[in-house]
Amino acid sequence: MNLFKKNYKTVIYFFCIGFVLNSIPHTLDLLENRKNARLEFLEKKILYKQKEEVCKEKSEYFKFFKMGFEETAQKRLISCMKQSNLIE
Repeated sequence: MNLFKKNYKTVIYFFCIGFVLNSIPHTLDLLENRKNARLEFLEKKILYKQKEEVCKEKSEYFKFFKMGFEETAQKRLISCMKQSNLIE
């Protein structure tokens, strides 16, 4: 007990070092998981934009949009997106 009273700062110091060293792998895993989640989100977003452009080109979207029927054009776009299984 006497040894602990004299060296309590050293014990606390080594405890903190051990805590920091043990938390490094968990922190790195957390950062990697966030990075992977962000990449997946960006890939889905890019894929969605590409499919939307394809649907705008191939469907009757532009035809109705140029004639001034924006609601109908939007319905045609949504219909095309549903057919390509992007919107469920």
